[in-house]
Amino acid sequence: MLDELALHCRQPGVAPLRGRRELVVSLTVIPQRLPQLHLTIESLLQQNCKPDRIVVWLPSDRFVQSDIPPLLARQQTRGLELRFCERHIGPHTKYHHALRAFPDALLLTVDDDVMYPEHMVADLMHAHQRSPEHIHCHRAHGMRVDARGRLLPYKRWRRDRENFAPSLCLFPTGVGGVLYFPGCFDPEVLNLDAALSLAPKTDDVWLKVMSLRAGTVCEMVRQRAPFSEAFQTIPGSQEHSLKRANKKSGGNDAALARVLDRYDGMPLVRQAVSNTPTPRWHGRASFNG
Repeated sequence: MLDELALHCRQPGVAPLRGRRELVVSLTVIPQRLPQLHLTIESLLQQNCKPDRIVVWLPSDRFVQSDIPPLLARQQTRGLELRFCERHIGPHTKYHHALRAFPDALLLTVDDDVMYPEHMVADLMHAHQRSPEHIHCHRAHGMRVDARGRLLPYKRWRRDRENFAPSLCLFPTGVGGVLYFPGCFDPEVLNLDAALSLAPKTDDVWLKVMSLRAGTVCEMVRQRAPFSEAFQTIPGSQEHSLKRANKKSGGNDAALARVLDRYDGMPLVRQAVSNTPTPRWHGRASFNG
């Protein structure tokens, strides 16, 4: 279906609107996934709530113009922006350049290996309208500490199938799309040297600690269907997966420990966990513009 749409659809997939803050969808891609990236992009172009921009950041030390597949080139005529950036900075590529290029925009980060449901953007934008001071996401885990106040391993955190209330200890995972607003991060978020030194393979960890330092609450959108059904992984894309490597090797735990140690973040985590309210859900309404 998405292949056919990418090949034949002529409808614009972006719709700049006056009267609201600009919404930028931002992502990057690894070379192994470039041939299938049009599937992710088409799912974004088909959203029932159109963003102002869909931007793919291509490190110039990994890609040249001639690498662009024909279907991606065709999608540029419908609003896709392919922007070459100076160098590969791992998963931090998806947000770092966007924060600098669009400092006053709403920033929605997504991954390059997922086909997103058509309501993904609308649900996040509705949640943002209701609580503009929160970071909103479709998938998250709840950080936990043990009886001595030590952070438990990532694998032992509360999973997203549980009912989460908005909380500082909610940890968004980028695979489902995360909507950030201007000012939600500590200014240190743009310290690229620190990010690459402390958390080179996990932008989720870096962004979480930077939002925690700013005191920004995170909130998970209530799902319409099981996550794995609504947010489908592109077949074959997991042969090259940082997410799986980070989970299997404990990379998330090691990176989080380094970042929290550098920025004295554990007191903030303990306070966030102790102040987490009883889980509750807001009702959901439609948002189509």
